[in-house]
Amino acid sequence: MRILTLPDSSGGLSLTDRPTDDDFPPLPHGLTLDDAVAIRASGVRAGDLVVAEFSDGPGVRPTEHIPAPYLANPHAVGVDCPCGGCAECQDLETWTLAEPDRVAGVAMRFICLAPAENSEPCTIVLRNRPLAVISSDVVKRAQSAVEKPREPVYSVTWHCDFDASTPQEAVRLAYEQLLSYATDAWPPVLDVEDEQGERLTIDMNTGSEVGR
Repeated sequence: MRILTLPDSSGGLSLTDRPTDDDFPPLPHGLTLDDAVAIRASGVRAGDLVVAEFSDGPGVRPTEHIPAPYLANPHAVGVDCPCGGCAECQDLETWTLAEPDRVAGVAMRFICLAPAENSEPCTIVLRNRPLAVISSDVVKRAQSAVEKPREPVYSVTWHCDFDASTPQEAVRLAYEQLLSYATDAWPPVLDVEDEQGERLTIDMNTGSEVGR
């Protein structure tokens, strides 16, 4: 367990260990709760990983771990939301329609931290709600550390001239010659081109570059 402190409060938040059952997979990219900090929902930035929530009020605030932590994409409630009318937005609209005076206070009280995605509704929380997040900078560094660098791509071609009466016969002769390379024939000379268009020729018999 860790004690986190909100920037605007002297009180501590007890961040308990993340559950280990099947509903709570490990955090991505090797991140742990040791990387988490406390912040109110209104201060969450795009790309922050939201991992837990706390109740807002005095006394003990139990940790509500989020089974599937999400990358935040905060925006004002009801403003340019791409969800097209998810269940959470509809419930909020119903709540405001029941008492029109509530409309003005919605933007002041609530914030959407993540728009609806994959049939999941928008994540709408009170702006003052304390959260445990891992900052976007830490997330990006962890992701870069675990990502395997992409291997370069090379285009390899083989050229050979054949005396043949038809294209089909030329293909057959080429195929036969390719098969022979696997047995006792002289290995081929291959042209190699990288993604920048640089070309070189490799003699498979010696494994060295040759000139043209």
